[in-house]
Amino acid sequence: MAQKFTGSQALLTAQSDGAERLTARDRLVRLEAALKDQPPPREPISPKSAFNALPLSSVGKSLAALALIAIIGWAPLQRLMATTSAEATVNGRLLTLRAPIEGDIAPSDGKIDLGAAVDPGRPLIVISNPRVDRQHLDNLGRERNQLATTLAGLEDKRQVLETHLREVAGLADLYRQGRMELLAHRISETDADIAAAKSRLTAAERALDRAERLKTNDYVSVASYDKALTEQSAAAEALRALNERRAGLAVELSYSRRGIYIQTSGEDLPRSDNQALIVSADRADVDARIAGVKNEIAGLDAAIAKEDARQKRLETAAIGAPVKGLVWEVLTAPGEHVNAGQDLLRILECGSASVTASVSETAYQRLSVGQAATFKPRSGGAKISGRVTALNGLAAVNSNSAIAQRQLSREPYHVSLQFPALAREGSCEVGRTGLVEFDVTSPIKALN
Repeated sequence: MAQKFTGSQALLTAQSDGAERLTARDRLVRLEAALKDQPPPREPISPKSAFNALPLSSVGKSLAALALIAIIGWAPLQRLMATTSAEATVNGRLLTLRAPIEGDIAPSDGKIDLGAAVDPGRPLIVISNPRVDRQHLDNLGRERNQLATTLAGLEDKRQVLETHLREVAGLADLYRQGRMELLAHRISETDADIAAAKSRLTAAERALDRAERLKTNDYVSVASYDKALTEQSAAAEALRALNERRAGLAVELSYSRRGIYIQTSGEDLPRSDNQALIVSADRADVDARIAGVKNEIAGLDAAIAKEDARQKRLETAAIGAPVKGLVWEVLTAPGEHVNAGQDLLRILECGSASVTASVSETAYQRLSVGQAATFKPRSGGAKISGRVTALNGLAAVNSNSAIAQRQLSREPYHVSLQFPALAREGSCEVGRTGLVEFDVTSPIKALN
């Protein structure tokens, strides 16, 4: 069986090889016949000859197509080559109005709506605190009332002292007038005594002269002569004593006219004048106390005024916007109780409009603070010029801007720019988007 199978297999193999040889021969014959039937090969054509062979209409269309492609593709190519931002938005500074005191939000005259325009100085929210502590102000008021009562008593006492001083002064004047009149009379009396003493002295001198003449003739005794001599000496001494007495009275009268009294008791003033001095001292003491109390009252009045103003600030506070802008966020409502320092409103300051942009790392590395840039709003309008004010890089700087830098997430690097025209427009279009193109070839200028 094995031999039969081998013989059959060999027969089949020989038959298939013969068929393959016949097929290859036929293919070769057919190929040679095809080559004979083809025309002879042409010579190679040059590009210039091929261009000349084209029709003129085809050349014009091709050139027009190339020009159109260049015009349409130039603008995108320029944008690709220019340093621009991935996204940019108009930004602004937010001002947070906080409660200066604790209290309740009082109903305002008008409703505060988001986006409403506000002017500087116009009250937006009023806070009222009826539970403010007034104890210190009440204590100051009571202390002032006590001082006012003391002052009234001192002024009454001063009036009494003034009356008493006038009475004592009147008595002193009467005493002085009486004293001067008495001294004048005593001087007059002394003058009369002096005149009598002079007469007695004259008579004694005559008697002595007559005795001396009689003694010479021994008509009188020695005793009679001695008596006449003694009487003449006594009369002379009496006259001299009266003159001294008159001089003393004249000195006393002179000092009495000046309010000074010379007395044998050693007191230079009478009792009425002493009493007047005591009353004057008491009045001066009362005046000093009155002045002191008035100064204390003046100080208390100033403290009361200051405390009253502080109480009014603690009782009621009207909060207004410090700048012109728009209401960006309302964080409270009428009737709500707020604490001191709590946020109430956020105001968008329109005069501080700027632009925040996000750029790629490649563009960021080409930028510098002070470089020129332009902003083109997506909504249309002319380009506005400005400059780079800050390169924040990868850091999303926390600030009081209306739109946080982290909101611009198309590119990781952030740049801040200032465009004066945005602040001058007054439209306050914060949030308007656009494209910032940086002029990296412009000179860097210092920012004010």
